[in-house]
Amino acid sequence: MSRTTFTNHLHNCECREVDVVGVFRYKNTWPLCLEFLRSGKIDVKPLITHRFGFSQKEVEEAFETSARGGTAIKVMFNL
Repeated sequence: MSRTTFTNHLHNCECREVDVVGVFRYKNTWPLCLEFLRSGKIDVKPLITHRFGFSQKEVEEAFETSARGGTAIKVMFNL
């Protein structure tokens, strides 16, 4: 397992009340997931609950929607 380090000032996380969550995954997980998506074995379209354009107003609305939680599962930008 490779070890990657990064520096982040915890003060930024504390002030913004950000949760930092570590995630473990096996090395071959992504290629398998990509193959499932490519082959149509899994359909992730129902997970995209909100779509926004890329104007300043829409970007702000998208981030507010995502931060609110509620029914938002995945917020996407249409470029």
